[in-house]
Amino acid sequence: MAKINILDSSIFNLISAGEVVDKPASVVKELVENSIDAGSTDIKVEIKGGGIDFIRVTDNGCGIEKSEMPKAFMPHATSKISCVDDLNSILTLGFRGEALASIAAVAKVTLISRIEEEELGYAMIYEGGKLVAEYECGCKKGTVVTVENIFEKIPARQKYLSSPSREEADITNLITRLILSNPSISFGYESETKKLSSTGENEKSALVAVYGNDILSNMEEVSLVMPDITIKGFVGKPSYSKYSRNYQTLVVNGRYIKNEDISFLVYLCYKDFLMTRQYPVFLLYIDLPADMVDVNVHPNKMDVKFVQADRIKKLIRSLVNSKLNKIALSPKTIEKSVEASEDKTFYGSTFSANGIFKNKSTFSANNIFTSGSGLRERHEPHISGSGANAFPYGAKANNNTPEYVNNDFLFDKTYTTVGTLFSTYIIVEKGEFCYLIDQHAAHERMLYDKLVKELDSGKPLIQELLLPYEFELTGDESVILKENIGIFEQCGFKISKDGQKFIIKAVPAIVSGISLAKFLPIFFDAIKLDSLKNSTLIKDILAQSACKAAVKGDRLLSAGEIKYLIDGINKLDALLCPHGRPIVIKLSKIEIDKWFKRK
Repeated sequence: MAKINILDSSIFNLISAGEVVDKPASVVKELVENSIDAGSTDIKVEIKGGGIDFIRVTDNGCGIEKSEMPKAFMPHATSKISCVDDLNSILTLGFRGEALASIAAVAKVTLISRIEEEELGYAMIYEGGKLVAEYECGCKKGTVVTVENIFEKIPARQKYLSSPSREEADITNLITRLILSNPSISFGYESETKKLSSTGENEKSALVAVYGNDILSNMEEVSLVMPDITIKGFVGKPSYSKYSRNYQTLVVNGRYIKNEDISFLVYLCYKDFLMTRQYPVFLLYIDLPADMVDVNVHPNKMDVKFVQADRIKKLIRSLVNSKLNKIALSPKTIEKSVEASEDKTFYGSTFSANGIFKNKSTFSANNIFTSGSGLRERHEPHISGSGANAFPYGAKANNNTPEYVNNDFLFDKTYTTVGTLFSTYIIVEKGEFCYLIDQHAAHERMLYDKLVKELDSGKPLIQELLLPYEFELTGDESVILKENIGIFEQCGFKISKDGQKFIIKAVPAIVSGISLAKFLPIFFDAIKLDSLKNSTLIKDILAQSACKAAVKGDRLLSAGEIKYLIDGINKLDALLCPHGRPIVIKLSKIEIDKWFKRK
């Protein structure tokens, strides 16, 4: 049997540090939470090298007495709890007594602090968990903690750190959560590439500090006050959604947490308003007695357990649904939109001030087919090639089931355009067959194939913007964009940076009809998955772009537009839209006769 060893403090401190300090962002989190627990109303965070080289957190809290400072670096030393019963009533963010001890075990830490009653402050410097220097110094009331060279002397841990830019993005994200979680505290944050500040006035000022001035016009305030539970905050309007959950913040007793159940619950409230891959935006504050929530689940304190979890979820669902129902039932002002404008069609574009292209028709608006109009036009083929019959897509249709046709289908002989059905499906008669064409799916496939070919050739057509599109990004998105700017340029974007803002001056011409505000997050989410360079994922993104730019169903088309679509169908590689839906369905005269009992 192997001999049992009692580990030296230098070893078990490193083991403990692994749970508390795994990257620079966790260091910032622990230090800022200590500042909040110290009653600070003003907190400043500075980082260099993504926090790997340098982190400094300055606060105006109560400070630490000189005699107490050595205890702050001892494992499991804390002023937050003193007995087992205290674990049932934790109201502070930190309580384990592991932060400074864990950080000092893997970095150089300088602690400077002064309490109100003292004229001078005191400084202590630790390296590798050991005190190397201490001295009196002049300083303001409060505490300053400087952390340098994280994991420098532990190569096995250092190699798992991400790039400085990615580590910086994680810290920036953390700071935004801390600002939202503590709206009454003034925050200042500075790195080599980013500055962020909040006034500490209220929840609205915190939202504006993190997301910009436009956020308030897209959010609705919610509030529910009960004797033991208060739920308040903001939820996004049904029309305001994002392509990731990064815009969802849940705060419990002042602590930012992650809770998949609540996130999914809110999603279910919104699901009827959301498109695929979109998520609601919310900032919710839950305040309840300390004994109704267990924060002692994991050292990172990001996960909690509710004593009355089902009740809390029901209250949140009721609150969100009530607000959404009120919005849905309120009178709406109908404004002329891009989708409803009379001059919209497939190509030829001008740029509007809201960052969306609206297309200008080159066809006559008077010659439109409608279902049952009796209007019939005959067209001669416009492409050459041998004739081909329509084959079923997948298994051959039996009985009276319509056939999905595949890419062997061509309108290579004289055909008759009968009209349109429900302003969505084009009806074509050819020989003994009738074909229903989904106008949106057909146009979507045409745009998609064109976009993929341009991408594969490395020479996408570019549409210059008359009015450049300006936008701001969250910390991690800003880093992502700068690291992957080449991918955007290959796709046809021209992007520059002006201070804290980014400017798009040109976009791929084929997707010029979409909203850039909704289009860009698709790229960010894909890059975060580290899989954007995978061709399948790129095509998936392009498919969504083509879908948004394609002509919609429920829109009457002119004769020229219908001819344009039919000609385009002849050139497609596959008669399926990028999402796999059929573009053309074939019905035989025999099948239709059977429906009417003629056969």
